[in-house]
Amino acid sequence: MEKTTLNSMFENLLHIGNKANYWNPRMKRYIYGSVNGIHVINLTKTVEKIEEVKAELKELHTSGKKILFVGTKLQARDAIAKMASESGHFYVTEKWVPGLLTNFKTIKKRIATYMQLDKDLNSGAFDMLTKKEKASKMLELDKLTRAFAWVKDMKKIPDVVFVIDGVFEAQAIREANQLKLLSYAVLNTNGDDTFLTNCIPANTNSVKSIDYITEALKESLSGKAKVISAEGTEAPVKKVRKVSETKVSWEKKAPAKRSPKKAVESEVETSEQK
Repeated sequence: MEKTTLNSMFENLLHIGNKANYWNPRMKRYIYGSVNGIHVINLTKTVEKIEEVKAELKELHTSGKKILFVGTKLQARDAIAKMASESGHFYVTEKWVPGLLTNFKTIKKRIATYMQLDKDLNSGAFDMLTKKEKASKMLELDKLTRAFAWVKDMKKIPDVVFVIDGVFEAQAIREANQLKLLSYAVLNTNGDDTFLTNCIPANTNSVKSIDYITEALKESLSGKAKVISAEGTEAPVKKVRKVSETKVSWEKKAPAKRSPKKAVESEVETSEQK
C-alpha cells in the first residue's frame, strides 16, 4: 500500500467520533486502537474492504441487478444522490418509509398517488380547487415527494440494498434481510457486520470520509448494465441487418408500365417497318 494513499485516507477516516464505550466488539477486527478515548479504524482493512465491495458491486451492476442506495443521514445525502443518479440506480436520501421493501404493494399505491398529484399540479388542476383544498393537496404532495421522488420508477423490489451507516439505517437493513436481499453498508465502530453481505469500516460521521468511499465505488458502477428480460434472463440483442446483407427476392414481377410518349414512338417505328 502506497504511503500517500494511506495518508489521504488517514486524514479522511481517522477521527471516528464514537467514544471507546460506544463500540461493538464484533467490529474489533477492523479497529487499530484507541487514542484519547476515541477508536481508530485500521485503514488497511478499509482499503481491502473497498476493493472487495467494488468488485462485487461491479459484477451486480453489469449483470443488470438494481441497487437501492440509502443515505438519509445529513452527511451522506449529497454523496449518495450523486452516486446513484450517475449510475442509474434508485436512492433514498430524505426519509426511509417503513415497509418500503416488505410492504411494496402498498407503497406502489402511494407512489401512484404521488404521481397523480404531481400530474394534477403540472396540468393546472389545482387551480380549480379552493384555497383550503389546494393547500391540503400541496402539503400531501410535498410529503410524498420527499418520500418517493427518487423511487417512483421502481417497478419491483430491488436486488441489492446499500446503506451509509448500518446503525442509522437499521430499518432498511432489517427489511432487506427479511426478504433475503444482498445488503452492503459503510459501518462505524458501533456497527455489526454479521447481518450484512459485506461492509466497509469507515467514519460515517465525516462528509469527507463518505465522499471518498462513494467516489471510489463509483468506478464499479460506470459500465453499461445488461438488459434483463421479465423472466430474469438476459434479453437477446437484436441484430440490425445492413442493406447489403438483405436478400433479393427472385419472384416474377409485373412488367413496368411504359410512358405514353415512348408508346407512341414505338408504334411509329413499327408502322415504318411495315
